Amino acid sequence: MLVLAGCAVGPKYSRPETKKPVAYAQATTQSDSITNLKWWDVYQDTSLQKLIKIAIDSNLDLSVAIARVDEAKAILGYNQANMFPFFDYKASGRASDFRNSSEQAGVMFSQNSVALLGNVSWEIDLWGKLRHANRAAYADLVSTDETRKSVYISIVSQVAELYFQLRGLDERMEITRKAYESRMEYLRIITMRFEKGNVSELDKLQAQNIAADAQSQLFSIERAIIQTENALNILLGQTYAPVSRGLQNNQQQLPLDIPSGLPSELLERRPDIRSAEQQLIAQTERVGIAVALRFPSLSLTGLLGVASPDISNLFTADAFLGSVTGQLTGPIFRFNQNKRRVEAEKAKAKQAGYQYEKTVLVAFAEVENTLAEVRTYRNEFGARQTQVAATERSLLLSKALYDNGYTSFLQVLDAERELLNSQYNKSIALQNQLISTVRLYKALGGGW
Repeated sequence: MLVLAGCAVGPKYSRPETKKPVAYAQATTQSDSITNLKWWDVYQDTSLQKLIKIAIDSNLDLSVAIARVDEAKAILGYNQANMFPFFDYKASGRASDFRNSSEQAGVMFSQNSVALLGNVSWEIDLWGKLRHANRAAYADLVSTDETRKSVYISIVSQVAELYFQLRGLDERMEITRKAYESRMEYLRIITMRFEKGNVSELDKLQAQNIAADAQSQLFSIERAIIQTENALNILLGQTYAPVSRGLQNNQQQLPLDIPSGLPSELLERRPDIRSAEQQLIAQTERVGIAVALRFPSLSLTGLLGVASPDISNLFTADAFLGSVTGQLTGPIFRFNQNKRRVEAEKAKAKQAGYQYEKTVLVAFAEVENTLAEVRTYRNEFGARQTQVAATERSLLLSKALYDNGYTSFLQVLDAERELLNSQYNKSIALQNQLISTVRLYKALGGGW
């Protein structure tokens, strides 16, 4: 029996071979990884750090993920219990009386019984069915915990992204407010000139047009700010409240050359990859369970207790009883049902294997994409800075030419629009540069 108990049928797990690059094509350095820093070291903004901590403590998605880990722990404990004998008890008592067929004689019969019994049942794990089930449950637990880590990283990155987006909206709100004030002042001057007959009504109407356009953008940005704050508050697990601000986007300090580490590290670092592998391990063990079900199972049952028709004699030597029963059961012919069950579990294992390989490929693609985003947004921001400087100078010259009668007001309008657009694009480029850093940190599997 002991020899047979060591025989576990079914496949043994081995990690699938996956395609991975030797180095990241978009990386500037391979020596280290930004993920060696915790998120509170990456983001020096104390207000952002506070928001992230609140989200980690209060986010409902993260709370659900933690509860699922607790559920997986309980399921593992449930499966582990099957490896041991089960002890049960039973207490019974019966009292009855009846008359015989000679009722005239008035003869009465009584039948009484009292019993206290203990039962022991144990299934011997001959073919590893229970061991496979335990290993599958443990892999499910690890997978669920890795999913929790993925949720953790996602919450941190979402809070940081929304925060940088909010600070970008604040910046564009200030840009638009200044543009509105400038345009209102220009409208006042144009109106005075119109009333004196120095300019046409068309100039006045055009000045009103650009002032009203700036005012409408203020309301649009205000709406976006409220929506972004609401999105942040949901992550924080609370109803709407104004979000506290810290550093502006142009005050955030992030490394210029962000190290990405080696691709080989990604398989061990990213929780979603590790979760996918654990799901594959769990499904491989379930194939072993299906194979073991094709073999006979051995179970032992023991009974020990006392029974007597009279409760006063319940604990005497004559009342003692006990038995041990061994039972061997196995399938003979079930029209290939057991074979099909094994085939179904193997097909599920193939699906889990393909999903694992896809998760790895997607992970490498995300790292390459975010590395490209970090580099290109940084370069784009530099170009936008040059553009803003040029459009500011262009507007200044256009106003001077118009004031001296050398050009039409349309040129001033065009210069105004170009300046506002370039300032907007510069703000968005900086916002996207910061967000791309967050996404790279997430893609590399850091933060947990």
